[in-house]
Amino acid sequence: MADRQNWEVREGSEKDMEGILSLREIAFGETEKDRKDPRFWKWQFMKGPDGKAFLYIVKDGERVIGHLADHPRHFSIHGELVPGVFHLELMVHPDYWRKGIFREMEKYSIRRIQNENKLLMTACTVREESINGLKKVGWKTVAKLPVLVYPIRFKGIVNRYLPISPLGFLLGGILRFCYRLLFWPKKKKDDRKIEIEEVTQLDHQFDPFWEKASSLFPIMGARDRTFLDWRYFQHPTRRYTLYRAMKDGEMRGYIVLRKVDLLNFNCTVIVDLLAWDEAILSALMERGVELSGRQGTDLLGMILPREHLYYKILRQRGFLPSFKTFSFMVYPHADKPFLLSPENWYVNWGDTDVI
Repeated sequence: MADRQNWEVREGSEKDMEGILSLREIAFGETEKDRKDPRFWKWQFMKGPDGKAFLYIVKDGERVIGHLADHPRHFSIHGELVPGVFHLELMVHPDYWRKGIFREMEKYSIRRIQNENKLLMTACTVREESINGLKKVGWKTVAKLPVLVYPIRFKGIVNRYLPISPLGFLLGGILRFCYRLLFWPKKKKDDRKIEIEEVTQLDHQFDPFWEKASSLFPIMGARDRTFLDWRYFQHPTRRYTLYRAMKDGEMRGYIVLRKVDLLNFNCTVIVDLLAWDEAILSALMERGVELSGRQGTDLLGMILPREHLYYKILRQRGFLPSFKTFSFMVYPHADKPFLLSPENWYVNWGDTDVI
């Protein structure tokens, strides 16, 4: 055990990677094994499109016992790009809990980002202890992000709770019939003009689309070609599937999907989704459902604020709320109340480090 005076918060660097990864294994155990891969760490913290991450560490001797990072990210606020950060990877060694390390790293981080003239800090977490700790140093919970799920394989869902094959088959069929009576999709004539195509390499269409789409919602993280390429195509350990919607020769939206284990189910998740209008949104969601079926997953999932338009549309189209909810939090470095209004934000998994 170490006394308070034996440690202090300082700037970290790539030289601390091994110690940070060792701490991560202790703090988070077996979850997301690929995060222990040095390639993942370097991609995430050293190669971001808006610059290297700000790293803060606490050491006792040569051992890293605390870690926190701020990942630079630009945000579109009413169509204007402003600098900010995504706050992540808060870890404290269990032997050093309740010694003030959490609070001191947070205070250091806030001062550091303020000195960098970043307008705001964002974070997304599901852990109550982290939420309470952030609130104590001035963070605000802006929106709840429930996990919405669309059932794909009813038999697989039933078998999760009743692992008896004949009964699962019967109940699954009944549930599927009832569900489709309630949520059978109705195609509009205009939908036939929309073409959905898989993209394996980003081209010149993405930046013009982003320039127009950046004004769709008051506040959201930048989604230009450079960011999307880094986030989904340069990732060293994870594979994503990206489809875009074309209409009259112009890009009108895109969806990013990944197959994962979620809520103890075999799932496909919508990591990112941005659409010019409801018809485009519906066409992209249908492609997501189709891919989920081909992948043999039980559920299609997504997170986004309850106050957002997409939430209401997805609920109408058959997405159901699950028991799991993330908290989206903001620390504004300016007196701007609109930054704390949930109606202004569009956030999904693509804005986080979760998936």
